[in-house]
Amino acid sequence: MEMIFKIYEGLDREGPGSFEMTKRAYDMCEGLPDRPEILELGCGSGGASIPLAQISGGTVTATDVHRPFLDVLVERAKAAGVADRIIAALMDMGDIQAEPESFDLVWSEGAAYMIGVDRAFALWKPFLKPGGYLCISNAVWRIDPEDAPADLREFWDNCYPAMGTAESCNAAARAAGYEPVGNFTIDAGCWEAFYGDVERRLDEVELLYGNEPEGRTIIDLSRVEIDFYRRYPEAVGYEFLILAKPR
Repeated sequence: MEMIFKIYEGLDREGPGSFEMTKRAYDMCEGLPDRPEILELGCGSGGASIPLAQISGGTVTATDVHRPFLDVLVERAKAAGVADRIIAALMDMGDIQAEPESFDLVWSEGAAYMIGVDRAFALWKPFLKPGGYLCISNAVWRIDPEDAPADLREFWDNCYPAMGTAESCNAAARAAGYEPVGNFTIDAGCWEAFYGDVERRLDEVELLYGNEPEGRTIIDLSRVEIDFYRRYPEAVGYEFLILAKPR
């Protein structure tokens, strides 16, 4: 995991997304207070934290387990003029240190898979106020995986065997007691921007970690993932899920 963090340091975002995608998901959370309390899990260096603060006018408690990401977030928040409304906290998304029902909105872009989406649904729900929302983006199959090319299916079976579809994610959310409000697929342009940034970073870190077994493995897997996305862009994508906790 530490090697992955090193490779992802220096990226604009640690996963596909954009200000527009964050705003689109936020705008689907109807009835939030004017200045909501937001808990962001797996914030990275602030790719969504700063837009959330700007869009919501509320306070974002942005958490991650990698201190260098949080250090970059703090500096970015200062430059964006929202440092007074972003709290950077070193925290594991699987062990949240907060009072129950203390947040209007729990947010996680591209990170819930790290503990498993089903587990995230269960663990994070107690920290939402009744009527609050959980918003996550997560990699999903956009086609029936049984119809996917064999090499692509094998790759994702090894890298993310629990990956489902948008429909199966919504079904799991219902089983966990949420009410799905809506979902949408993140624009392809977000993937191209993200992967372009990753390729630039891989060229840099290959000089540093390319001869280390773990570094070599992660670098090669990252390049294969990018190649598969470009060969089969219709097969896998990121889905934003907007889920409500019943009152």
